[in-house]
Amino acid sequence: MFCYCCSEKRYSDCCQPLLDGKVKAKNCIELMRSRYSAYCHKAIDYLYATYHPDRRIENSTAQIAEFAHTVHFIDLTISSSSDIDSSNNAGSGYVSFIASYIHENKLETLTEQSRFMLEEQWYYVDGNIAATAAKTIGRNDKCPCGSGKKFKQCALHVMSGNAAATQH
Repeated sequence: MFCYCCSEKRYSDCCQPLLDGKVKAKNCIELMRSRYSAYCHKAIDYLYATYHPDRRIENSTAQIAEFAHTVHFIDLTISSSSDIDSSNNAGSGYVSFIASYIHENKLETLTEQSRFMLEEQWYYVDGNIAATAAKTIGRNDKCPCGSGKKFKQCALHVMSGNAAATQH
């Protein structure tokens, strides 16, 4: 299975080792991708643990779970990154991305520049989010998940990163 983060790598070779706690993110872009995959996988504990400790009070596991369980992420595009790794002792990094997800019958687009801090490991701190208008998905429209089915027939949306694999 391809990774949820749309990296075109296998999940087992990309974000799964991070979500399973076997390794830590080497840089902010790797943490960003793994957090996206965690939302797809509903890995609430991982999302909470990778929030900067100073920000956790504002982002409870209940709040994270409420959002994660009501959306279906379908695409991630990284626009830019400071792409700093943990070996150069930089204290922070940034990743700009566009994430698309289905919420009820709407296609939502989240455009964000995320800020990360390195304190023994990388943490997500916060982000600047650009407002975008949601698009209503008609019942007879093609599902934006990439399955090729009409939205009304697509009960199980194709997981992020795997739409291309289903169209062969």
